[in-house]
Amino acid sequence: MKLLQVSDLHLSQNSPEEKSYSLSVLREILQTAESTKCDRILFCGDLFNTFPDLESLRSEFLKEVSSYSGIIYFLPGNHEILEKKGNNNRYADYDWSSKVKVLDKTPYFLFEDNGIEFLSIPHQENYSELLLSPPPAKQTKLRIGLAHGTVSGMSFTGLSEEEEEGGSYLDPHLIQNLGLDYLAIGHLHRARTGMIGNCEVGYAGSSRVWRKGESGKRGGILLHVDGAKVRTESVYFKSAGEYREILVSLDTEGKPEESIETYLDGTNPEDWIVFRFLGYVDSMVEKQKFQETVLRDWKSKFRILEFDPDESQITVIQHLSENEFVKQFLDKMNERKEQMDPFLWKHTRVTGIRLILEGKKNR
Repeated sequence: MKLLQVSDLHLSQNSPEEKSYSLSVLREILQTAESTKCDRILFCGDLFNTFPDLESLRSEFLKEVSSYSGIIYFLPGNHEILEKKGNNNRYADYDWSSKVKVLDKTPYFLFEDNGIEFLSIPHQENYSELLLSPPPAKQTKLRIGLAHGTVSGMSFTGLSEEEEEGGSYLDPHLIQNLGLDYLAIGHLHRARTGMIGNCEVGYAGSSRVWRKGESGKRGGILLHVDGAKVRTESVYFKSAGEYREILVSLDTEGKPEESIETYLDGTNPEDWIVFRFLGYVDSMVEKQKFQETVLRDWKSKFRILEFDPDESQITVIQHLSENEFVKQFLDKMNERKEQMDPFLWKHTRVTGIRLILEGKKNR
């Protein structure tokens, strides 16, 4: 049996562009599942961005999934309940067709499919009821869990990684008591895996770029099931694009050091592009001309193209390009450009100018 695990697609009608983009990623998810002959798709939470999105986009979602030959398991996350005002209906009360099985029963739902036990744990404010009334012991060779939340100890990946807001925490001790061999889980938007006892925990990450700063490829996890074993394989969705921050170093005249074509080399029309500038310059006139050219010739070619409003890394110093010490230093740096790592060269260049100017001030 083969499964495709995905999560955090955040289907949204926030704008026509957002709706079109999120639905295009859904189509690629379905096409990927079909082309790789996946029997099931596991949507592990935040399939829709809000409850109103669920209500308004449900019919379009069902229209898209009608072409898929397998079955879809939809586990609600913390976003499906957002803006759900005065409505106590269960998600399963809506018409999802025979293609989609909604797993919203709490504290859990245990069922068997083709000799595999599936244990679904939809998002809940806390999991005390599950702790007090755990599921029975495993009766098959393999038990796969579906959940949405943060597993304690798996959320931090570095200072630049923003932890996903909302959601509840799943205690590792609780997971060990569920008899799982593999836990397919959503909520954290960067893909990662780990082991808790004998259970492999896999976050597929967000299926698409949902917010600023979510760098890296977006995708899912193929689960190859063979008896009592699960083998995982990462897959990526081209239509999701990537979030890319492009750092533009300005020379002393305020001109970018590279051409716009060089900066955009290897990008995808579905990418979210953010330009950031740094450097010591005479003025920002040339930088402004660069921005105007980019907006005129390139903005329409990408899903989102914008400029970082924070320009604190640009220092304007009148007549900087005429400073003899700076000119001599830059001549030396240009001689070494081909021998140095590009990032190190740029960093050394900016740092060198700063030290020269600070030295001039302190004389």
